[in-house]
This record gives sequence, structure tokens and C-alpha cells, in this order.
Amino acid sequence: MSVLGKGLFQGLAVTARNFVGSYFDGGRKERLFTYQYPEEKMPLPENSRSFPFLVYDEDADPSGTMRCVACKICEVECPPQCIYIVMDRDENGKPRQRPEVFDIDISVCMQCQICVEVCPFDAIKMDNDYEKSEYDRYDDLVEHLPQLLKSNEYYHQIKPTEATEVDARLQAEKEKKAAKAAGKKAPAAKPAAKPAAQPTAKPAAPAAPGRKLEIPADAPFNQEQRAWLSGFLSSIQMGAPGPVAPTPAVPAEASTDEQPAAAAAEPEAASEEAPPAGDESWPWHDAGLELGARMDLAKDSSLADQLMAAMAQTDCNACGYDCRGYADAIASGDEDDLSLCLPGEAETEKMLEKLMEEKE
Repeated sequence: MSVLGKGLFQGLAVTARNFVGSYFDGGRKERLFTYQYPEEKMPLPENSRSFPFLVYDEDADPSGTMRCVACKICEVECPPQCIYIVMDRDENGKPRQRPEVFDIDISVCMQCQICVEVCPFDAIKMDNDYEKSEYDRYDDLVEHLPQLLKSNEYYHQIKPTEATEVDARLQAEKEKKAAKAAGKKAPAAKPAAKPAAQPTAKPAAPAAPGRKLEIPADAPFNQEQRAWLSGFLSSIQMGAPGPVAPTPAVPAEASTDEQPAAAAAEPEAASEEAPPAGDESWPWHDAGLELGARMDLAKDSSLADQLMAAMAQTDCNACGYDCRGYADAIASGDEDDLSLCLPGEAETEKMLEKLMEEKE
């Protein structure tokens, strides 16, 4: 026979046992679940997130070592459009590849982390700071560049695993660029003397740049979503070209009359080959150079090279291409929008228009 109110008394017994046990050290930690905020704060897991912040590398020069280059990809891709960026410029109006204004309206931010995922420079990360309450619901909830800048050391404190992985990747990229620059500056070794019957192999032609992928018009996306998907998918490498077979050597039994003819024809054929892809063939591919200096370096080159020199040289893929791919697409007529280079802003757009007008 069941006792009336048995469950109620059992519940009260559990409550009483926990209440009494909480006053003894042996059961205090197991029985107390309330943090005495704000004096005591609950520890946050590493993968928690609140609002974005910008990373800089050196405490001695935060503004000079910030990773952000003001490419505006995060501003364009932000779903609630809560990010506002203005690129910094010198006294002559030349871009400095860093933001002068970087604002985030945290009253609008939905903490989606898309800005982190699309940033190609690991410059923006999600913070764990949730104490953002203010008395003013407008201006005080807009965070500006000085408030957003936080050191890489702070990033390691709140997300050590993620920060270590990012540092390792950035260091590997830095070493790769340094090795490439060292190889570029080193004098070329003098080739050993070769018999006339052994011509040099022709350089391999560069792979054709990937075309921008278009989302079908009947796809269930709006215009902004279609543009974002098109740019994102176009930036993914779909595969590397296969190896190019070298030119076979002339047989030793070939006549001496044929060998000079083949050797004489080779320089002319090699001159028709496109230069191999890479910074060695594009001296203007340097984001630290001003537009005028880049255009001077490319003034005697092809139209595609001059178009590339007009880009911001960040290879940020905001346009759906890298700088080389965007220039080749414009030159070939596959791309007619000259305003896609967000880091270059109006300066790049005007130069592209000028070059295309001169072509006509």
C-alpha cells in the first residue's frame, strides 16, 4: 500500500541532506553549484565564444603588428553587417594595408564566427569575454579599433590549443616565403658546359588560372548568398596540373647539321612560353609597394601583367580569384566587373578602368 505524499517527503529529504552537507568541507564542493558572481566566475571551456577581437603580435607596436590588412572580406561576408572598415592611408593618400577604422556593433553581432572563418590572415578571432553590459544601448555597444586590438599572448591564454596551431601555420608560411626570397636573391649557378647535342629542356607553362564559379540562377539563394558562395567555391583549389614531360634530348647519332638548327630554333620557341608562375616572374607582386611603383615594374609587360600590378597584391580571394586569376579573367573577357578588389578600393578600380580603356 502506497503512502500518501511519499515522493514529496523523499524530495524534501534530498534537499535537507544537501543543505546540511553543504556546511561541511567534505561535501561542500559536491553540493554547491552556485558561483558567487561577480566575485567568483565560472571557468569557460576553450571553445566558448562571445564577440570578435583583432590579434596583434608585438606589445611594443600593436598598430604596426596587427595582422589585419583591411581587405574587408569580413565586412562583406558578415550576415548582420555589423563590421565597418576603412583602410589606413598615408599623407599622399596611398593605402597602408592596415585599418584606420575598424568598428564592430556588438548589439547587432550574432556571434556566428563567419568573420573568423573567412579571414585569410588569422587576424580576427572570437573572444571569451561576455561582460559587455553598458548603460548606453547605442555608442557604448560599438567597439572601435583600440578596444578590439588584443595581443597574441592573450589569444594563447584563452584558446591555447587553437592559438598554437595558428602560430605553427603562420610560422611555416613565413619560413616558406623567406626561403623563396633567399632563392630569388641568390645568384644563379653557372651551368656546366653541355655538348651541342644536348639542348636544355623548355620551361613548363603555368597552369591556366581557375575561372570563377557561378551559382545557377535557379538555386535557392538570394543575391548576397549567391555572391558569397560563388567567391568561396572559386577560391578552393580544384586540383593541381599534372607533370609536364620534358623535351626529349637530341639523339647522339643525329647529324651535326641538324643540331645547330634545333639549338637555334629553341630560344625562339622558349620565348613564346609564358613565364612560370610565382613571385620571381612578378616583381610587382608585393603588397608593400605603392601602386605607382607596381605599375612602373609592369609597364613593359602584357596587359594581364599590368592588370595584376594594379591589384592590392594580398591574394585575399575576396573577388573570387587570387590577384593573378582576377587579372587573367579581366584580360580574357571572362570577368567584366572591375570593382571586385576590395583591398585596392577605388584606386585599383580606376587603374583597371584606365588600362581597359587604353586597350580599346
